[in-house]
Amino acid sequence: MNRPTKLADTIEHISKAFRSANIGQGQKVGYREDSSEERLQATAEQEGVKLYRNADGSHFAVDESHSSYED
Repeated sequence: MNRPTKLADTIEHISKAFRSANIGQGQKVGYREDSSEERLQATAEQEGVKLYRNADGSHFAVDESHSSYED
């Protein structure tokens, strides 16, 4: 095998290891999980906490079982 052929084979091998995501210009990356809210609510219920959704999409969990102590 001559040197240019060996170099071409090496470059091809490396390029296969670093494949592009083939994202078009202007497209957004990532994904959206449509069932996440239901899954989060179910998990919170199993843990015994109340889950509140904030305006920014984040969540706040409150363990209401210890929210009022009787003296």
